[in-house]
Amino acid sequence: MNQEELLELRNTVQKFVRLFGLLDQNVTPCGYQLSPSQVFSLQELEEHVLTIGELAERLSLEGSTVSRLVDTLVKKGFVNRVLNEHNRREVLVSITDKGRRSLQQVREQSLQYFRSILSDVPDDDQYQILQGFKLFTNALSDQKGRMK
Repeated sequence: MNQEELLELRNTVQKFVRLFGLLDQNVTPCGYQLSPSQVFSLQELEEHVLTIGELAERLSLEGSTVSRLVDTLVKKGFVNRVLNEHNRREVLVSITDKGRRSLQQVREQSLQYFRSILSDVPDDDQYQILQGFKLFTNALSDQKGRMK
């Protein structure tokens, strides 16, 4: 890409972030009353009990940020936090039934939201959107992997 196209890509990504609502730290893009980070945390905890450090790594966030995030989720009843019996210096985080129910509601709302966004987009263009997001996400993931 030339410089003009790169600037257009940057501006398009920034516009997407704003329009999709990713700057709002109190509600998901589909309108559920959880922050995107809280939802991502619940998704990671859905299948695994994790330490704060493991969750931080999976979310690509600092441990202190995730610790505060978990504090909020505990207060809301979405996750439990207990000391690891095998290593008393570690805290294990697991999702609660309330957290699972909320995550399911977020999924249902997000599917409705995506359907409404794509309702007037032709099927071929929908496929192009999906493929473009996959390509861009894979390139970003590869770049992040090289930076470690």
